[in-house]
Amino acid sequence: ELEEEIAKMLTANNPAAPKNIARFHMKERCYKFEPMVEQTICHYATDGWLLHKSSEEAKKQLDMEKMEREAQERFQAEVDRAAGDKAGEDAGEGPDDSKQLRNQFNFSERASQTTYYELRDRETYTDPPPTATVTGSCTQWEIYDEYIKDLDRQRIEESMNAKGKKKTGGAAALPPPP
Repeated sequence: ELEEEIAKMLTANNPAAPKNIARFHMKERCYKFEPMVEQTICHYATDGWLLHKSSEEAKKQLDMEKMEREAQERFQAEVDRAAGDKAGEDAGEGPDDSKQLRNQFNFSERASQTTYYELRDRETYTDPPPTATVTGSCTQWEIYDEYIKDLDRQRIEESMNAKGKKKTGGAAALPPPP
């Protein structure tokens, strides 16, 4: 078993990639299978910027970092000097208790305090409008009967109009529909 050779071959094919992707082809208006399936798998991707050290942008960035470091050092030196001066002053005198310290996190002046009136809900309710259920059914025969009645009424009106024009020479008034 140890002397048996097992051949393994590396391929660029992704075994998890689908082999039958169908997409709609707009020009031919039908679905077609994609002949080539993308085999690339990206396990990790990140966006970043690389600058060559001798480029102008890299020089600007290095100068900016140097200026920031120098400003930080100057600030730290001033803080240390101020702390040293204050330590020298406090050594000669005792603490000054004449000034009352206020709680800076829970401070509110009396003049700025106002009363808060709670909002009250004002609601108006009305009675819903009266409703009625109307139902009805109509058969084909009823529609046909009404259609025939309407045709008869139109014929009677035309004949009365024709008679009225002959007698009076003008249009006659129509009788009300039945």
